[in-house]
Amino acid sequence: MIPVTVHGAEGRMGRLVTELIDTADDCELVALITEPGREIPAGELHPRLPVVGQDRLAGVHRSGGVIVDFSLAGALDGLLEGAASTSAPIVSGVTGHSEDHLDALRRHAGTRPVVHAANFSVGIPALQMVLRLLGRTLPAGFDAEQVETHHRQKRDRPSGTAGWLARAWTTERGGDPPQTHSQRLGGVIGEHRWTLSDAEETLELTHRAHSRRAFLRGVLPAVRFAATAAPGIYGLTDVLEDLAGSGR
Repeated sequence: MIPVTVHGAEGRMGRLVTELIDTADDCELVALITEPGREIPAGELHPRLPVVGQDRLAGVHRSGGVIVDFSLAGALDGLLEGAASTSAPIVSGVTGHSEDHLDALRRHAGTRPVVHAANFSVGIPALQMVLRLLGRTLPAGFDAEQVETHHRQKRDRPSGTAGWLARAWTTERGGDPPQTHSQRLGGVIGEHRWTLSDAEETLELTHRAHSRRAFLRGVLPAVRFAATAAPGIYGLTDVLEDLAGSGR
């Protein structure tokens, strides 16, 4: 069994991750973490475990386990402090980090595996791989633009996933990043739509999440990967390629 601590357990995604880990046959939910100084008794958010503050992370996380982080970018310093003291691998779905925070995450990855992804759906890494292929193969005359749409409560604009996809295209294509248009409408879970066109042809690629559970599909594979991987920073594409190579 893989011991798992959920960091950011009070959030919408944190609650879904908690449920996911709690029902996995090969994982054991051992701790739930929220902002420093806060505590929720067992029985309120979870029937068995209390939710404790980040300042207690090192004391409740079990050695050898994985920390799954769906909190906020500003919580990273405290997370890394607790993770370092317990030598914990990290699976993070948090976006919006500063360059200093990303450097700190990379330093942690020097001694323990870190899986960091803007989106843990299965379709988004597939879309990224297609964009990289098209970036390498389409003639130079093709232009690309992206439209990303999310619910009105989403804070970042453009989304972290949109930025990740744009960087994948630019890595292969060179030049300036493609234009990204952001929409914040109603209760839309998440949609990323790409249009690639020249004077003769147009291609359209769309990923649409039907529920928030779509963003959980890569979490368990990432936890299993992080529990045994060598130190380093990985993306969900690495996890899925490892899964495909193992035949699991």
